[in-house]
Amino acid sequence: MEKKMTSEIQKVVKAVNVSCASEVSESALMKLKKNPLAQIVNSLVSLIEQNVELCKCVAGKMDQLKSDKIAYQKLLIELQQNQMNSVQETVKSEMKSWADVVKKNVNLNQRNAKPLTENSVKQAVRAVNEEKRRSKNLMIYGWQEKEKEADFEVTKTVKEVLNDIDIFPAPHIQEAYRIRKREQGKNRPIKVELESADDVDIALRRARYLKDSDKFKHVYIGPDRTKENQLARNELVKQMKHMIERDPSKHYFIRQKKIFPVDKDLSSQTPAGV
Repeated sequence: MEKKMTSEIQKVVKAVNVSCASEVSESALMKLKKNPLAQIVNSLVSLIEQNVELCKCVAGKMDQLKSDKIAYQKLLIELQQNQMNSVQETVKSEMKSWADVVKKNVNLNQRNAKPLTENSVKQAVRAVNEEKRRSKNLMIYGWQEKEKEADFEVTKTVKEVLNDIDIFPAPHIQEAYRIRKREQGKNRPIKVELESADDVDIALRRARYLKDSDKFKHVYIGPDRTKENQLARNELVKQMKHMIERDPSKHYFIRQKKIFPVDKDLSSQTPAGV
Protein backbone atom coordinates (compact mmCIF):
# COMPACT_ATOMS: atom_id res chain seq x y z
CA MET A 1 0.00 0.00 0.00
CA GLU A 2 2.85 2.41 0.86
CA LYS A 3 4.57 1.73 -2.48
CA LYS A 4 1.35 2.40 -4.40
CA MET A 5 0.78 5.68 -2.55
CA THR A 6 4.39 6.83 -3.18
CA SER A 7 4.06 5.92 -6.86
CA GLU A 8 0.85 7.96 -7.24
CA ILE A 9 2.38 10.97 -5.50
CA GLN A 10 5.36 10.82 -7.87
CA LYS A 11 2.96 10.79 -10.83
CA VAL A 12 1.27 13.94 -9.50
CA VAL A 13 4.65 15.67 -8.96
CA LYS A 14 5.68 14.79 -12.50
CA ALA A 15 2.34 15.87 -14.00
CA VAL A 16 2.42 19.38 -12.47
CA ASN A 17 6.16 19.68 -13.23
CA VAL A 18 7.49 20.40 -9.71
CA SER A 19 10.50 18.97 -7.86
CA CYS A 20 8.78 17.50 -4.80
CA ALA A 21 5.34 16.79 -3.27
CA SER A 22 5.49 19.80 -0.94
CA GLU A 23 5.48 22.11 -4.03
CA VAL A 24 2.19 20.71 -5.35
CA SER A 25 -0.44 23.45 -5.00
CA GLU A 26 -4.01 24.15 -6.08
CA SER A 27 -2.84 26.58 -8.74
CA ALA A 28 -0.43 24.01 -10.15
CA LEU A 29 -3.17 21.39 -10.31
CA MET A 30 -5.57 23.84 -12.03
CA LYS A 31 -3.11 24.14 -14.90
CA LEU A 32 -3.56 20.48 -15.74
CA LYS A 33 -5.93 19.42 -18.47
CA LYS A 34 -9.21 17.80 -17.50
CA ASN A 35 -8.37 14.18 -18.44
CA PRO A 36 -4.98 13.92 -16.62
CA LEU A 37 -6.48 15.59 -13.54
CA ALA A 38 -9.44 13.21 -13.57
CA GLN A 39 -7.07 10.22 -13.82
CA ILE A 40 -5.03 11.46 -10.85
CA VAL A 41 -8.14 12.04 -8.73
CA ASN A 42 -9.55 8.63 -9.67
CA SER A 43 -6.30 6.86 -8.74
CA LEU A 44 -6.07 8.64 -5.39
CA VAL A 45 -9.72 7.86 -4.57
CA SER A 46 -9.10 4.18 -5.36
CA LEU A 47 -6.04 4.16 -3.07
CA ILE A 48 -7.99 5.82 -0.27
CA GLU A 49 -10.76 3.22 -0.56
CA GLN A 50 -8.18 0.41 -0.40
CA ASN A 51 -6.56 2.05 2.60
CA VAL A 52 -9.91 2.33 4.39
CA GLU A 53 -10.65 -1.35 3.76
CA LEU A 54 -7.18 -2.28 5.00
CA CYS A 55 -7.71 -0.26 8.18
CA LYS A 56 -11.06 -1.98 8.74
CA CYS A 57 -9.43 -5.38 8.27
CA VAL A 58 -6.61 -4.55 10.70
CA ALA A 59 -9.10 -3.20 13.24
CA GLY A 60 -11.13 -6.39 12.95
CA LYS A 61 -8.02 -8.55 13.46
CA MET A 62 -7.02 -6.49 16.50
CA ASP A 63 -10.50 -6.86 18.00
CA GLN A 64 -10.35 -10.61 17.39
CA LEU A 65 -6.90 -10.86 19.02
CA LYS A 66 -8.17 -8.89 22.02
CA SER A 67 -11.21 -11.16 22.30
CA ASP A 68 -9.03 -14.29 22.05
CA LYS A 69 -6.64 -12.95 24.66
CA ILE A 70 -9.50 -12.17 27.05
CA ALA A 71 -11.00 -15.63 26.46
CA TYR A 72 -7.71 -17.37 27.19
CA GLN A 73 -7.15 -15.24 30.28
CA LYS A 74 -10.59 -16.24 31.55
CA LEU A 75 -9.77 -19.89 30.80
CA LEU A 76 -6.47 -19.67 32.68
CA ILE A 77 -8.19 -18.05 35.66
CA GLU A 78 -10.82 -20.81 35.61
CA LEU A 79 -8.14 -23.51 35.43
CA GLN A 80 -6.19 -21.94 38.29
CA GLN A 81 -9.34 -21.67 40.39
CA ASN A 82 -10.26 -25.28 39.66
CA GLN A 83 -6.73 -26.35 40.54
CA MET A 84 -6.87 -24.44 43.83
CA ASN A 85 -10.24 -26.01 44.66
CA SER A 86 -8.85 -29.44 43.78
CA VAL A 87 -5.82 -28.88 46.03
CA GLN A 88 -8.07 -27.76 48.89
CA GLU A 89 -10.28 -30.81 48.52
CA THR A 90 -7.23 -33.08 48.28
CA VAL A 91 -5.72 -31.57 51.44
CA LYS A 92 -9.01 -32.01 53.31
CA SER A 93 -9.34 -35.58 52.10
CA GLU A 94 -5.71 -36.45 52.92
CA MET A 95 -5.97 -34.90 56.38
CA LYS A 96 -9.07 -36.94 57.08
CA SER A 97 -7.40 -40.08 55.76
CA TRP A 98 -4.30 -39.56 57.88
CA ALA A 99 -6.44 -38.84 60.94
CA ASP A 100 -8.32 -42.09 60.38
CA VAL A 101 -5.07 -44.04 60.01
CA VAL A 102 -3.61 -42.55 63.19
CA LYS A 103 -6.84 -43.25 65.05
CA LYS A 104 -6.77 -46.89 63.94
CA ASN A 105 -3.15 -47.29 64.96
CA VAL A 106 -3.78 -45.78 68.37
CA ASN A 107 -6.54 -48.28 68.98
CA LEU A 108 -4.67 -51.42 70.02
CA ASN A 109 -7.73 -53.55 69.36
CA GLN A 110 -7.46 -52.96 65.62
CA ARG A 111 -5.20 -55.92 64.80
CA ASN A 112 -5.34 -55.41 61.06
CA ALA A 113 -4.32 -51.77 61.18
CA LYS A 114 -0.84 -51.15 59.78
CA PRO A 115 1.29 -48.78 61.86
CA LEU A 116 2.72 -45.64 60.26
CA THR A 117 6.37 -46.11 59.39
CA GLU A 118 9.08 -43.92 57.92
CA ASN A 119 8.92 -46.00 54.74
CA SER A 120 5.15 -45.53 54.30
CA VAL A 121 5.51 -41.76 54.73
CA LYS A 122 8.32 -41.68 52.13
CA GLN A 123 6.16 -43.66 49.71
CA ALA A 124 3.29 -41.19 50.15
CA VAL A 125 5.62 -38.23 49.53
CA ARG A 126 7.06 -39.92 46.42
CA ALA A 127 3.57 -40.57 45.09
CA VAL A 128 2.61 -36.89 45.50
CA ASN A 129 5.82 -35.72 43.82
CA GLU A 130 5.34 -38.19 40.98
CA GLU A 131 1.77 -36.98 40.38
CA LYS A 132 2.96 -33.35 40.37
CA ARG A 133 5.69 -34.17 37.84
CA ARG A 134 3.35 -36.07 35.55
CA SER A 135 0.80 -33.23 35.64
CA LYS A 136 3.20 -31.21 33.44
CA ASN A 137 3.48 -33.99 30.85
CA LEU A 138 1.25 -35.17 28.04
CA MET A 139 1.41 -38.14 25.68
CA ILE A 140 0.97 -38.15 21.91
CA TYR A 141 -0.09 -41.45 20.31
CA GLY A 142 -0.48 -42.58 16.71
CA TRP A 143 2.15 -40.51 14.90
CA GLN A 144 4.20 -42.58 12.46
CA GLU A 145 7.75 -43.25 13.61
CA LYS A 146 10.59 -42.96 11.09
CA GLU A 147 13.35 -45.54 10.82
CA LYS A 148 15.96 -42.98 11.88
CA GLU A 149 14.22 -40.18 13.74
CA ALA A 150 16.22 -37.31 15.27
CA ASP A 151 15.16 -35.58 18.50
CA PHE A 152 14.58 -32.27 16.71
CA GLU A 153 12.14 -34.01 14.33
CA VAL A 154 10.09 -35.26 17.28
CA THR A 155 10.01 -31.76 18.80
CA LYS A 156 9.01 -30.28 15.44
CA THR A 157 6.12 -32.77 15.14
CA VAL A 158 4.92 -31.89 18.66
CA LYS A 159 4.94 -28.17 17.81
CA GLU A 160 2.88 -28.85 14.68
CA VAL A 161 0.35 -30.94 16.65
CA LEU A 162 -0.10 -28.24 19.32
CA ASN A 163 -0.31 -25.56 16.63
CA ASP A 164 -3.03 -27.55 14.86
CA ILE A 165 -5.31 -27.29 17.92
CA ASP A 166 -4.79 -23.50 18.13
CA ILE A 167 -3.20 -23.12 21.55
CA PHE A 168 -2.40 -19.44 22.14
CA PRO A 169 0.08 -18.50 23.36
CA ALA A 170 2.06 -21.54 22.22
CA PRO A 171 3.28 -23.54 25.25
CA HIS A 172 7.03 -23.89 25.86
CA ILE A 173 8.19 -27.44 25.21
CA GLN A 174 10.82 -28.47 27.75
CA GLU A 175 11.48 -31.82 26.10
CA ALA A 176 9.85 -34.29 23.68
CA TYR A 177 10.96 -37.86 23.04
CA ARG A 178 9.77 -41.37 22.18
CA ILE A 179 9.36 -43.82 25.07
CA ARG A 180 9.49 -47.63 25.34
CA LYS A 181 11.54 -50.04 23.24
CA ARG A 182 11.19 -49.94 19.47
CA GLU A 183 9.01 -52.73 18.03
CA GLN A 184 8.66 -53.61 14.37
CA GLY A 185 5.44 -52.22 12.90
CA LYS A 186 4.50 -50.21 15.98
CA ASN A 187 4.68 -46.46 16.60
CA ARG A 188 6.03 -45.62 20.03
CA PRO A 189 4.21 -42.84 21.92
CA ILE A 190 5.82 -39.43 22.39
CA LYS A 191 6.19 -37.99 25.88
CA VAL A 192 6.04 -34.18 25.99
CA GLU A 193 7.25 -32.21 29.00
CA LEU A 194 5.68 -28.73 29.16
CA GLU A 195 6.41 -25.79 31.43
CA SER A 196 3.24 -25.97 33.54
CA ALA A 197 0.24 -28.14 34.37
CA ASP A 198 -2.02 -25.34 33.02
CA ASP A 199 -0.49 -25.78 29.54
CA VAL A 200 -1.23 -29.50 29.72
CA ASP A 201 -4.85 -28.86 30.80
CA ILE A 202 -5.41 -26.51 27.85
CA ALA A 203 -3.88 -29.00 25.39
CA LEU A 204 -6.07 -31.83 26.72
CA ARG A 205 -9.20 -29.64 26.49
CA ARG A 206 -8.47 -28.80 22.84
CA ALA A 207 -7.23 -32.28 21.84
CA ARG A 208 -10.63 -33.18 20.35
CA TYR A 209 -10.02 -30.72 17.49
CA LEU A 210 -7.38 -33.05 16.05
CA LYS A 211 -10.17 -35.11 14.49
CA ASP A 212 -10.74 -32.18 12.09
CA SER A 213 -7.06 -32.01 11.11
CA ASP A 214 -6.01 -33.28 7.68
CA LYS A 215 -2.52 -34.23 8.91
CA PHE A 216 -3.15 -35.35 12.50
CA LYS A 217 -6.69 -36.78 12.47
CA HIS A 218 -5.31 -40.20 13.54
CA VAL A 219 -3.23 -38.72 16.37
CA TYR A 220 -4.45 -38.84 19.99
CA ILE A 221 -3.34 -36.66 22.92
CA GLY A 222 -3.66 -37.95 26.47
CA PRO A 223 -2.26 -37.30 29.96
CA ASP A 224 0.88 -38.97 31.30
CA ARG A 225 -0.60 -41.76 33.44
CA THR A 226 1.09 -44.20 35.79
CA LYS A 227 0.92 -47.91 34.92
CA GLU A 228 -1.81 -48.41 37.53
CA ASN A 229 -3.85 -45.45 36.23
CA GLN A 230 -3.43 -46.67 32.64
CA LEU A 231 -4.78 -50.11 33.57
CA ALA A 232 -7.75 -48.47 35.32
CA ARG A 233 -8.31 -46.30 32.24
CA ASN A 234 -8.23 -49.35 29.95
CA GLU A 235 -10.88 -50.98 32.13
CA LEU A 236 -13.08 -47.89 31.84
CA VAL A 237 -12.65 -47.91 28.06
CA LYS A 238 -13.83 -51.55 27.96
CA GLN A 239 -16.89 -50.63 30.04
CA MET A 240 -17.61 -47.69 27.77
CA LYS A 241 -17.47 -49.92 24.67
CA HIS A 242 -20.07 -52.24 26.25
CA MET A 243 -22.26 -49.22 27.03
CA ILE A 244 -22.00 -48.05 23.40
CA GLU A 245 -23.04 -51.50 22.18
CA ARG A 246 -26.06 -51.47 24.49
CA ASP A 247 -27.13 -47.92 23.63
CA PRO A 248 -25.43 -46.46 20.52
CA SER A 249 -27.86 -43.51 20.45
CA LYS A 250 -25.69 -41.67 22.97
CA HIS A 251 -22.16 -40.34 23.01
CA TYR A 252 -19.95 -41.42 25.94
CA PHE A 253 -16.83 -39.86 27.39
CA ILE A 254 -14.53 -40.48 30.35
CA ARG A 255 -13.83 -37.70 32.80
CA GLN A 256 -12.52 -37.75 36.37
CA LYS A 257 -12.29 -41.57 36.24
CA LYS A 258 -16.02 -41.90 35.44
CA ILE A 259 -18.07 -42.59 32.29
CA PHE A 260 -20.64 -39.99 31.28
CA PRO A 261 -23.36 -40.38 28.59
CA VAL A 262 -24.61 -37.39 26.60
CA ASP A 263 -26.98 -36.91 23.65
CA LYS A 264 -25.11 -37.01 20.35
CA ASP A 265 -26.44 -33.61 19.24
CA LEU A 266 -24.72 -32.14 22.33
CA SER A 267 -21.50 -34.13 22.05
CA SER A 268 -19.72 -31.42 20.03
CA GLN A 269 -20.01 -29.16 23.07
CA THR A 270 -18.66 -31.78 25.47
CA PRO A 271 -15.03 -31.35 26.56
CA ALA A 272 -12.73 -34.26 25.81
CA GLY A 273 -12.41 -36.72 28.69
CA VAL A 274 -9.08 -36.94 30.42
